[in-house]
Amino acid sequence: VNGATDPDPSHRINLKACPEISGDTGVCLFDPVAYSQIQPEQDRINLFSRGSLFLNEDTQAYSELGWFFARTKSIGTPGDVIDNGVYNAADPGNLKVHTTLMPADHPDNPYGVARGFRLLTTDFGGRNGEQTSNVIRAITGVQGKLSDWDWDVGLGYIRSELDDEHTGYIVADRLQAHLDDGSYRIMDPSVDRSVIDDISPTLKRKAKSSIALVDAKLSGSLFELPGGDFGIAFGAEARNEKTDTPPLPFTATGDIIGLGYSSFKADRDVVAGYAEVNAPVATFVELSAALRYDHYSDYGHSTTPKVGVKIKPLDELALRATYAEAFRAPGPSESGNSSTYGFTGIGLLTIGNPDIKPERAKSYTAGIVFEPLRGTSATLDYYRIERRDEIVGADQALIIGDAPQSGQTPNSQRPGELPNSTIYYNEDGDLSAVSAPYVNANKTTTSGFDFEYRQKLDLGHFGRISGGLLLTHVISFERSFDSGESFEYAGTHGPYVLSSAGGTPKERARLELTWERAQVSVTGSVNYVGSMDMIDHKGSQLVDNEDGTWSSDTYEGAYYNVDPDGKVCGVYRPDGSAYNGCSLSSFTTVDLYSKVGFDEHWEFTASALNLFNRMAPFDPYTYGGLNYNPSFHQSGAVGRFVTLGLRYTF
Repeated sequence: VNGATDPDPSHRINLKACPEISGDTGVCLFDPVAYSQIQPEQDRINLFSRGSLFLNEDTQAYSELGWFFARTKSIGTPGDVIDNGVYNAADPGNLKVHTTLMPADHPDNPYGVARGFRLLTTDFGGRNGEQTSNVIRAITGVQGKLSDWDWDVGLGYIRSELDDEHTGYIVADRLQAHLDDGSYRIMDPSVDRSVIDDISPTLKRKAKSSIALVDAKLSGSLFELPGGDFGIAFGAEARNEKTDTPPLPFTATGDIIGLGYSSFKADRDVVAGYAEVNAPVATFVELSAALRYDHYSDYGHSTTPKVGVKIKPLDELALRATYAEAFRAPGPSESGNSSTYGFTGIGLLTIGNPDIKPERAKSYTAGIVFEPLRGTSATLDYYRIERRDEIVGADQALIIGDAPQSGQTPNSQRPGELPNSTIYYNEDGDLSAVSAPYVNANKTTTSGFDFEYRQKLDLGHFGRISGGLLLTHVISFERSFDSGESFEYAGTHGPYVLSSAGGTPKERARLELTWERAQVSVTGSVNYVGSMDMIDHKGSQLVDNEDGTWSSDTYEGAYYNVDPDGKVCGVYRPDGSAYNGCSLSSFTTVDLYSKVGFDEHWEFTASALNLFNRMAPFDPYTYGGLNYNPSFHQSGAVGRFVTLGLRYTF
């Protein structure tokens, strides 16, 4: 415990035996690895059926029905009985901060003075979850030919239900009430079970979504061109999308410690139509174009074109290029009455914005296809994608700006640098959380090269060998902000606020080799992910917090004993030195797949992922996994994984 009005760490007192106490904060330390989970327990059942009936030789009716079931059980680390703040729907602009007090007359308080109280909630279990999903998909339609034209008209309905259950979370006022009346004792196994269940009830909700749709397609040829048929296609669709995700109990009023509010409900209609043409205007020139129109009842309409050209001066060589536009409509969580709460060293709350606009994008590609010999092909493509009006959540670096990190009035707040944003300080006067609505704030431009080489060899009596090399090189991944700042992420561990700081490696590659003979095949693959600098963006600088600590300028955390003239990192060793030169090592794994067919019905399959049991590189920067990067190195956390299967086809 520590005094509610006395933030001095040296005044903290441990009421129970503790294996290790932090010399910096005075609090009890524990090992979160003991509660970590590499991947959750999962059960899946998928059933799919399709039937068709020929109405005549040119017309066919069809129906598809599928049921998809999944149950996921996750284990989380026990929480604390205070937090940096959660969303309060009654006051969306302000976080509700929970601070639990140990009453002066509580039997576990030997000091007779009310004190601030912290507790690892092992009495209530980990913050565990179980999600059960049921999806029904039904499609029916009629397709056929009319002269040289193909047509298809279909109806569909998809419905999803998600049962979401969480345990181990604390209702703040109930905990305080049971502390006040003495019915809850610290880590005491004799505490009545009804008290535990009252403080930490099971939180349940059922989320539902559905799509009802009708679509129609028509394609065919209008006339002959020097290079072949002038092809044309038309299509249209109409659909109704419904989403209803209620909040978990108690979160609408911000009463659950460490768990933010998330709820949205939407019902919108979408109508779309498109046309495509393919025009081989010469034996060596092919032009293509497409135009799509979408209308959303909740925001308006968008028209997006696409054009392409393919030139083949030689049978062995082709040049190709495309230009396309795209958009992404705001989702119900981004435009509705909702919030997303995360933790990236500080609390990060993003609030729904009903005035949000859709994202828009332009893409450019240019490439070459080379096939000098039968069975040999190589492609090299350059791409550039520009995405603007990006829908982004609270970005801690932009919200904080030059605001102080510590030394502020305890439990205070101040406006952030972005519109309608807020910065929050905890009971010690240290930066603890930020909040902001979703905004159309960013423009991202990314460019790079994709290379693919394919080779096939016929070995006669010994079968066939085929192989391929796929390589992606990111030249640039640059994000620009309304503030005028621009960050380059290629080769770094950023963006920190995106995808749990998974990072943006410059190189990724995959080498595959397959041997086939009769009903036997074996495939080996080598997977490579390049190294990354453990920093949010190129050119990141250190900021003096003026309390003996330093931070990077994106404020992932505060670090002691850092040499301000040394390497700029997003993380440091406890002694202040840069781990591994501030670099996350590259990662290479080998996978093996095989299958053997016994007859036309039975097939045996076997696979070994991460065959040589490579361990994931140590990654203390990401917050997606505990000291490893699940975005790119998940197989190195799981280890060698062997799967056996038997398939019967009838």
